Amino acid sequence: MIDNPRINVTLLVVHNERINKVVRLSLGLMVFTFRFTFTTAKMSTLMRNSHISSPSTVLFVGFLASLSLLYSNNASAQDFRMGLAITPNAAWMVSTDYDHMPGASKLNFGYEFIADVLFSENYALGLGVHIFHTGAEITYLVMNPEDVSEVLDVDRTYSLQYVELPFTFKMRTKEIGYTTVFSKFGLGLGMNVKSLATEGAHLSWEFDGNEWVSVSQNGWVINEGVDIDSEVRLFRAALIVGGGIERNLTGSTDLTIGLNYNAAFSNIHKDVDLIKFDSGAPEVINGSPIQGTMKGSDRFLELSVGILF
Repeated sequence: MIDNPRINVTLLVVHNERINKVVRLSLGLMVFTFRFTFTTAKMSTLMRNSHISSPSTVLFVGFLASLSLLYSNNASAQDFRMGLAITPNAAWMVSTDYDHMPGASKLNFGYEFIADVLFSENYALGLGVHIFHTGAEITYLVMNPEDVSEVLDVDRTYSLQYVELPFTFKMRTKEIGYTTVFSKFGLGLGMNVKSLATEGAHLSWEFDGNEWVSVSQNGWVINEGVDIDSEVRLFRAALIVGGGIERNLTGSTDLTIGLNYNAAFSNIHKDVDLIKFDSGAPEVINGSPIQGTMKGSDRFLELSVGILF
């Protein structure tokens, strides 16, 4: 007979089924995260240094990440609920440097592989692979590269594509008349796989020898499909908050409808120069506009409609 209290507590922890399940699923999550990160990093490098198309790369990354989850030997089938969803969203840009101005929002599209790791009937970890487009319109000022006495007004619309690994904590009610209500919150780590922009520019300010004066000119120069990979950071960290319902269709098959808020909290811009802006005019020192670096992020409100099995 064992009388040592410390040994008794240790044995209780070791043989507790719920604790063992949590540890086992956590190890499975760590393995999956490592596999996903390693795979996406390799595929992103390959995509940006070869002629492989972005859609093909995204599909391949999603496929491999899904296999990593499905065949992880640290979790059993009954611990999971899996499904697929389409995720249209309305996105907008946020300025944290206050020197560029967000413009109109933009409608985008995405889709998601869902994997809920169940701890109990009411609690789960929300994992998966989320592939989505985001981006919207911004306006900012730049020096004219051909004439330092002129400032151009640039209107740019971003079109960005990410592969995201969500990690959320999900709370579910008990089934009420074939319907379950859920809420979730957590984080998402995304990797940029495509960055394009449509931008227009026109003369906005010019130096007349004494001061900078506003110029009214409507001659926009429009460029479409501009590759801006070098101006967008590879990784995107985001806050995810959402909720919705699951409606049982038949057996273990459910229709899920949710609304998610996805907000990047890291700077998504990289080495984008602009002119500092204050009170409707460029900031000037000793007759020269002050230049800075763009800082900001994107956010979107997303509708998720899918099937869980």
